[in-house]
Amino acid sequence: MTEYRGEIREQIAFWDVRRAEPGKSGGGQPRQRVVTTPQKIVHPAGWTAMAERRARQRRMRQRQESSPLVARALAQTAVRASSGQMRAIRSAAVKPGSWSKGGPMTPIPPRSSRLQARQSRRWRRLLAALLGLILVPAGVLFALLGPAFRIQQITVIGTQNQALIAQIQRLGVQGQNLFLVDTAALSSRIAALPLVETASVERDWPDRLQVIVSERQPVLLWKTAQGSYSVDRSGVILAPASSTPQAGQLQTVIDAREQKITAGIRPGARLEAAEVTFAVEVFKEVPVLTGISNFTLRYESKIYVSNAGPSTQQPQTVSHTTFVIVSPAGWVAYLGGPDDVNPLANRLRELQQILVMAQQKGLRLATIDLRFGLNVAYTLQP
Repeated sequence: MTEYRGEIREQIAFWDVRRAEPGKSGGGQPRQRVVTTPQKIVHPAGWTAMAERRARQRRMRQRQESSPLVARALAQTAVRASSGQMRAIRSAAVKPGSWSKGGPMTPIPPRSSRLQARQSRRWRRLLAALLGLILVPAGVLFALLGPAFRIQQITVIGTQNQALIAQIQRLGVQGQNLFLVDTAALSSRIAALPLVETASVERDWPDRLQVIVSERQPVLLWKTAQGSYSVDRSGVILAPASSTPQAGQLQTVIDAREQKITAGIRPGARLEAAEVTFAVEVFKEVPVLTGISNFTLRYESKIYVSNAGPSTQQPQTVSHTTFVIVSPAGWVAYLGGPDDVNPLANRLRELQQILVMAQQKGLRLATIDLRFGLNVAYTLQP
């Protein structure tokens, strides 16, 4: 099928057959018709592509037939051939008719740019690997052994206690390598100090450590035969009273127990948190209910002998600790401890009522025992 394109050129054609028109002699006029012919014949695109493809194949066959196959050596090509033969390479620089031992001599073709780029990349990778093997160990040795990353200063945040700051700075960390220091272990060591509640350690590059602490706050002093110590609300013995800045503002509990019992009370040890809380409440509520503020609070251990049980059984001794209020007026009130069933608030109200009654009747109290619930007992001075 032929496709026509372009402008159509018109041609005039005549029929030779003449017909006579009615009423006229000699025949009629010749009849004419218009014939158009295309200016250019355009073949379909598929046919053109097929023709070009056949022409290329024909040229390739002619080129292959004109180039004989010869054996080539690796030394001539510098590239290992994929098969045993490859086509001869002709060059204008070779004189026709020149011969060598193996036959007609042909020049060594230049190496392709792709091969040169591959070899260049291979050399660059090898050089980078060698530099890495040299520079990486050198950098590691410099970081671990050099003076640039040794700890020169320790900054303590969260406290103004100079004794605590000095204690942290004397832990022996200065001079160590900042990469090798174990911050988790160091945080645990600092948190184990009596004055520290929580601690965290962070690296401050290149040669500093930053220690963030939360300091324990003392709530009272605990006095034993060995000395007086500050105590926080959880019962931790913090420091000697002489090393506690706010010691003058704290109330004191006098521990009157045996020395063999109080010998273990030192900084870092723990008392019962309930007993510390009980003593703090006594110092807070007694002045409000009784109006007495200059009293002394003692912590004593009382021994009782129990005869309960069969007569053949040996009597049992029971040790019971109690807090005792010693008034400047001369009377003594036994409060008991935090484990008693009767709440402390009830015991203090009973103490208030007895003091009011004694004042109204003019009685001179000697002892007041509040340890047995509603069975309050008191004695008078002679």
